[in-house]
Amino acid sequence: MGLSVSNINRPGQNLQVGNNPQVGSAPAGTNPMALHIEEYTGQVEGTIARKSVINGYIPVRPVKGTSTISGFQVGESSLSKLVPGTEPDGSVNQATKVKLTVDTVVIARNITPMIDDFQNSYDARAAVGQEHGKKIAKFYDQAFLIQAIKAAGITDMTGYPKGWQPGTQKTFTSAGQEKDPAALEDYLGQLFSDMEDKDVDPIGDDLVIVVKPWVYYTLLKNDRLVDRDFITSDGTTIKTKEMEAFGVPIWRSNNLPTGNITGHFLSNDGNGNAYDGDFSDVIGVTFSPRALLAGETIPLTTDVFFDQRLKAWFIDAYLSFGVTPNNPAFAGVLKKART
Repeated sequence: MGLSVSNINRPGQNLQVGNNPQVGSAPAGTNPMALHIEEYTGQVEGTIARKSVINGYIPVRPVKGTSTISGFQVGESSLSKLVPGTEPDGSVNQATKVKLTVDTVVIARNITPMIDDFQNSYDARAAVGQEHGKKIAKFYDQAFLIQAIKAAGITDMTGYPKGWQPGTQKTFTSAGQEKDPAALEDYLGQLFSDMEDKDVDPIGDDLVIVVKPWVYYTLLKNDRLVDRDFITSDGTTIKTKEMEAFGVPIWRSNNLPTGNITGHFLSNDGNGNAYDGDFSDVIGVTFSPRALLAGETIPLTTDVFFDQRLKAWFIDAYLSFGVTPNNPAFAGVLKKART
């Protein structure tokens, strides 16, 4: 018979009293494994936030050595008739500048004490850093889409050179009409037609349409959409559905603002709270890179470092950028019916 001992210490039991030789988790009152934390053997599940759809589409100019960049806006030329024996007069091309000031750093920071880092059963630093990046990517997209919507809403061309055109808006005539696939396509066609009247080529000027997923899937019900086959470099054929409306790519994104935004991190008195607004009636926005002027002082940067004084890990993700309307003619917005 084996050696029998008493008062066995079970560090996994909750508030152990006396000897506990129990094997297994029942009864629960003396469960020697009550305080054990399960080991997570799978991958860490991140939040359902998608990467930026805007990054790489709109050129972003570096803003270094200054806080403000500008772009020239040149007006249209004038024609005159050449009369024999008469010297033609010169004509004036109006010009002005659009300015963008980058004045805010946006940061996501997590502070993890050293002991928590040792005791975590997954790489918390890497997981948190990835979450920071995804959150900032959403913030980045939203800022650009806000300015695209605002560019489309510009109607007062005071201060713009001669020949420049306002943005384009198209509004459904009845409530719920935006849920009809045929009506959606029809109104997008009207939007592009109005933009072409302003000498904007929706295809040649590289326009895209950004909509919420529910709008995208509503459009998928339209029989006029075309399936396409893509062939990779190794000959593999991938069958997919490439969504276009009148030749303009349709991007779906939850980053499209469709609510009332106040106190945006990039808004301040200096820019007239340029990123705030009520976007609750927005169905989709179409624009080209020419519609916006964008700049960044600090591109998206992630940093993980250990602070010896606090004995804690700092997980940071930060960036500093700005965006503003440039040429409103290259932006259009589709809105719900007014109620």
